[in-house]
Amino acid sequence: MKNGLSLNFVLLLGAFALTGASLIYAPEYASIATFAFVLLGWVVGLCLHEFGHAYSAWRFGDHTIEQRNYLGLDPVAYINGPMSIILPIIILAIGGIALPGAAVLIRPDLIRQRWQQSLVSLAGPVVTLVLAFLFYAWGHAIYADKPESLLGDAVILLAFFHFMAFVLNMLPLPGLDGYGVITPLLPQPLRGMAEKLERIPLITLVLVVVIFFFGFRYIFALMYGFAEVFNLDLSTAFRAYDKFQFWK
Repeated sequence: MKNGLSLNFVLLLGAFALTGASLIYAPEYASIATFAFVLLGWVVGLCLHEFGHAYSAWRFGDHTIEQRNYLGLDPVAYINGPMSIILPIIILAIGGIALPGAAVLIRPDLIRQRWQQSLVSLAGPVVTLVLAFLFYAWGHAIYADKPESLLGDAVILLAFFHFMAFVLNMLPLPGLDGYGVITPLLPQPLRGMAEKLERIPLITLVLVVVIFFFGFRYIFALMYGFAEVFNLDLSTAFRAYDKFQFWK
């Protein structure tokens, strides 16, 4: 496997760590630091999500992944039009909705088995879910030493957004990974019809608009149900959320 760790990703991690340190050592800038920390952490998560797709596709036979520099975790490589990375960041910043974003172009024809194609689609959300639990564990480890912590609140908000992204991304709707998991396993001609729907960008755009303007209450209902199933305490995320949207 080629494509070493990209300089852009290293710089991204450095900026993420710096904003996290500012929440500890410069609490007077808590609002802007929380905003920057969460957005940078979100982009880190997007890169790792797409790496999950890319690495699994590479393992299953699509070696064009290397040519496109998808294995280097470079956020620039995952930008494929405004719908990837750019739009999800704007929606997260303005609306507080963690829509999945970024893009890895995969050659399904190079992946022999349909179940492998499904696993490629599933790999990204699994990485997002693992990250969510890691952030959650990190946040509560911080609370163990300091129950009132700006950094702990911001980390739990990051966990909250990653849990939300996982839940939304697993919905079986065109443009989302949940749809990509199911589609390869459908019998023909249903699979052909589903693949055609996925290639219509307008459907994904309409879905994004509907979620952004009308789906907030339903998204949070899903999140509360998800949190109850795993016995998660995400309540402190809302302390950071107020700072994250500091302009309100």
